Amino acid sequence: MGNMPNRLQVIICGGGIAGLATALLLREDHDILVLEASASNREIGAAITLSMNASRLLLSSFSRAGLDPSLARYVEADKFQELDWKTLAVRKEIPNAPLVEKYQAPWWYFSRKDIHDELKRAALSPDGLGKPARLELGAKVERVDVSTRTVYLQDGRDFKGDVIVGADGIRTMTGASVFGPLPSISHGFSAYRFVIPSKELRSDPQTASIVDCAKVLMIMHPERRIVIYPCSSWETMNFVCIFPDDLDRRHQWDASVSLREMVKEFEDFHPAVVKMLSMAQETGLWQLRDRDPLPTLVRGRFCLIGDAAHAMGPHQGQGACQALEDAEALRSVLKGAVIEDIEERLQIYDELRVPRVRKVIENTRAMAPRRAGDDKPQTDAAFSAEMSDYHWSYDIAKEAAAAMNRHGNLVTP
Repeated sequence: MGNMPNRLQVIICGGGIAGLATALLLREDHDILVLEASASNREIGAAITLSMNASRLLLSSFSRAGLDPSLARYVEADKFQELDWKTLAVRKEIPNAPLVEKYQAPWWYFSRKDIHDELKRAALSPDGLGKPARLELGAKVERVDVSTRTVYLQDGRDFKGDVIVGADGIRTMTGASVFGPLPSISHGFSAYRFVIPSKELRSDPQTASIVDCAKVLMIMHPERRIVIYPCSSWETMNFVCIFPDDLDRRHQWDASVSLREMVKEFEDFHPAVVKMLSMAQETGLWQLRDRDPLPTLVRGRFCLIGDAAHAMGPHQGQGACQALEDAEALRSVLKGAVIEDIEERLQIYDELRVPRVRKVIENTRAMAPRRAGDDKPQTDAAFSAEMSDYHWSYDIAKEAAAAMNRHGNLVTP
C-alpha cells in the first residue's frame, strides 16, 4: 500500500456490506486494503431494508464518495400493511409519505447483491474521491495482533497497517482473536429467505394483490411472521418467513433447504400465502441469532463494525443501517488523523457507537416474535413510535461532529 502524506494505512477484514461501505468512505483520506475470505466476494441472502437513518447517508456521504443508489436498483415503498395470517384482513396500514416528510429521507429496499455490487464498484473505482481501495480475495483471517497491528492469514501471509477494522460478520475471527470468544445467541427462531419474480405473482389471480402497489407486507401469526417487500427495481419480491425452530444451526445460513418443508411450515396460513410460498424456486434457511451488546468495540488501533460488532435480528431492519452508521462514524473520527491520533479517535468512535447499538439491539429484541408460553411483553410488531423515532431520526454525521468537538477536534458535520 503506497504511502502519501497523512494517509493512514487501513486494513479492513471482511468485504461484505459493512467492510465495503467503510472502504468507500475512508478511501478519500486513507489507503485501504480489504481482506475478503471468499474467493468470489459475492453477497448471499435475499434483500435488506435501509430506513431513513441509512438512506440519509447514501444520499450524502456515500453519494459524495461515488456511490449511485439508482445503480443498486432500490425500491421505495408506498405503504406498510400488517395482515392477519388466516384471513389476510388488514390489521394496520401506515403510509410512507408522512414518514419521508418527517424524517427528510426515503425508505429504500435493496437486493443484498445489488447494494453490495454497487458498494464494491464505488469503493474500487478509479473515479471517486481519493484512491481506490484494494481488494484481496481468498484472504481468510486467522488472527489479529493488536500490539503489532498485524493481520495473519490462514495461508501464512500477513499484513500490517496503522488501523485494523474487523468487518468479518457474526462469527468474527478478528473480534475473537482480540476480545476472546464472542458467542452468538439463538432465540428459538429461524427464517426461510427467498425471492420470487414480481411478474409471476402478478400473473396469478390468487397472488396479484400482493404486488398491486409498492407496499411492504407483514403477515402476522402468534408464533410465525412473513415479511414481503419489493427489490431490484421491482423485478423481485423478497420473502422472510420466520418460524419457531429449536435445531442448532450455528452456521446460520443453509442454502440446501427443502421447499416442501418450507411450505408445510406455513400450510395453515391463508391459501394465497401458501400459493406464494409454493412459487419459490429455491430458498435459504437462516437461523436468527444475535449477540449481547459488547462493552467496547475498540482495542488500541483495532475496532469492530457491522455484524462483527453488533449482530442483531431482522425485526427492526437495522442491521445494515447500523453498518452504514459505523462507516460514517469511522470516516468522521479518522478525518485528518495522523498515527498519533488513532487511539484517541477510535475511543470517540467507541463513545458514539456502543450506546447507540446497545439500544438498537434492545429495541430489535423487543420487536421479535414470541414462542407459545413466553410471557415476556412484546412490542407492537408494526412500529413503536418511540423506537422508530430513535432509529430513524438519528443523524450520525451530526452526532460524530458533536463528539469530535467535545474532544477538542473542531469540525462541522
